[in-house]
Amino acid sequence: MKFPNWIPGLLLAGVLAFAFAGCGKSDKPTPADSTVQAIDATKFRPAFSSASPKITAIVDNVMMAIQGSTYKDALTGLDKLAGLPTLSEAQKKVVADLTEQVKRKQVERSP
Repeated sequence: MKFPNWIPGLLLAGVLAFAFAGCGKSDKPTPADSTVQAIDATKFRPAFSSASPKITAIVDNVMMAIQGSTYKDALTGLDKLAGLPTLSEAQKKVVADLTEQVKRKQVERSP
């Protein structure tokens, strides 16, 4: 029995069709606002560089909570700082800015 010449071509076409079928882009559109925003705390620690050890400990706990992505703990520490009557206007602004960033990040992570 003679082997037809068109069978290897048909097999090759099938293999190529199968291989390229999975290489397309995903059909799911990505949301435009899906970018993950990083928390910018670069001004936070310097604002409290000359603070008392008690306040510095709260600042350190807030930074550790942010680094560990435990935003509830970070917000608790930020609320403690915001409630202190000895804060300067610059410190109040830094605390308020960071609080808003942490709240947004917490909303991003919640399902």
